[in-house]
Amino acid sequence: MRFVSFLIFSLSICFVNKSISQEYERVNGLWNAAFVDLPISKKISFRTEFHSRTISYFGIWDQQLLRPQFSYKSSKNVSWRAGYTFIKNFDQDNTADPRIRREHNIWEQVEFNAPLNKSSFRTWIRLEHRFQENLPLQQNRNLKTFDFSSRLRFRLTYSKKLSKEDAKTIWDLVIYDEIFSLLNTQGIPYKFNQNWTFLGFNVKFNNKLNVLSGFQKNTILKTSNNYLINRLWNTIIFYKI
Repeated sequence: MRFVSFLIFSLSICFVNKSISQEYERVNGLWNAAFVDLPISKKISFRTEFHSRTISYFGIWDQQLLRPQFSYKSSKNVSWRAGYTFIKNFDQDNTADPRIRREHNIWEQVEFNAPLNKSSFRTWIRLEHRFQENLPLQQNRNLKTFDFSSRLRFRLTYSKKLSKEDAKTIWDLVIYDEIFSLLNTQGIPYKFNQNWTFLGFNVKFNNKLNVLSGFQKNTILKTSNNYLINRLWNTIIFYKI
């Protein structure tokens, strides 16, 4: 955990220093997603995620994502996940041809939960192995090539229960921050990639259905002196079969 704390501190300082005198492009969008869970046993489950993101609200496609995965709960407060992600990244220019940059992503994740009185902290670390289509994009599939890289993601989430114990619908305040860092060929974090900040509410209707919805700000490094700030409304539906 000391390494994780040092990593977060280092990345934060690096980001603050590099953000001085930088240029920022700002867009607004929507992020809608559905997570479908299928329990296999008491410890093992299968999940499929479907994501769609837009900018200019519903005006321009930004990203489409499919993420099947398996999870294993090794103890009450520790779980492990691994899966595959297929991503379509859309050029902001609707006239671009080709417009879609594809990515194949294999990842592993460990998650820790620290329950408190009517609240909890949860953190996970995800290691991604990314195969991204090389630029410039090619119309001819035979000419398409992919570049390999790795990325580390760290998310810290705080949840606070707002409802009474006997409430039929349970409301939680949810706040999280997530840092993305690119890894070098030795597997060491060396470069800031993204930062996500979220503030919203999780509503649990029953044991099968809950909805997480709120405001999210994504700060993304595009080039050495240019950042994209995506301010979006994020809504995720969780359903357990």
